[in-house]
Order: sequence, then C-alpha cells, then structure tokens
Amino acid sequence: MFSRMKFSDRAIKATVKAATDFFTKNPEKIQGVLDAFPKKLSAAGKIPFAEQITAAYYALRDPKTPFKVKATLAAALAYFIMPADLIPDVIAGFGFSDDIAVLLLVLNRVSSSINESHYELARRRLQGEEESS
Repeated sequence: MFSRMKFSDRAIKATVKAATDFFTKNPEKIQGVLDAFPKKLSAAGKIPFAEQITAAYYALRDPKTPFKVKATLAAALAYFIMPADLIPDVIAGFGFSDDIAVLLLVLNRVSSSINESHYELARRRLQGEEESS
C-alpha cells in the first residue's frame, strides 16, 4: 500500500525541517510530544511502523541522544500525534501513509542515534511489558 503512495520529497523534507527548527527554538515543547505520544500510540491500534516510531520515542527520551537528533525525532513524533495532517489518520488504509513517509525520512537521517536498546524498549512496550526506564 505505501509503495503506491507518492509524496513530494520536497514537501516532506520542508515539513520535517520546519518542525525540527521549531523544536530547536522551543526545546521545552519536546516534553509535550513525550506526554502525548503514548496515548496516540495506544489509540492508533496496530500500525505497520509501531516498532520504529516507538523506538524513536525512546531515543527522544534518552539523555545520550544529541539535541539536534531529539529535535528531529520530536518533529516526526509531533507529526504522528497531530490529529490533522496531510492525510487524516482516520482514513482506513491510507491515514498513516503520510506519517510513515515522514518517519522514514527522519529515521534515515538519524538512524545512527536510534540503537538496539531503543528498539528493545519499543518491542517490550508493544508486547505490553512494563517500562524499565
């Protein structure tokens, strides 16, 4: 399904850059993303990129993650939790396609900062285990 959806690379990059710049200038807003993410994830049900976006959440929470990476991750997570975006999430089958496009761009940019421990925390959370951090 996602391979057939085409999004302008320029539009996605501009969206991520604008959001990253916002979080760089307003670092206190990152906490709002951290607070809102768990509720959105549980409301989203089973999405195909849940492990990746949850690993990004844990990288954002990690004090060892560089600030510029945190701002970029906050941009992707903020886009994910926004109720209104390019394609509303409530549209069955297509609602998360724009979210995954943004996420894939961000993961490509910051993949070296999302490590196996972030993915392990994501897997445990998605399997319903208690958080250990």
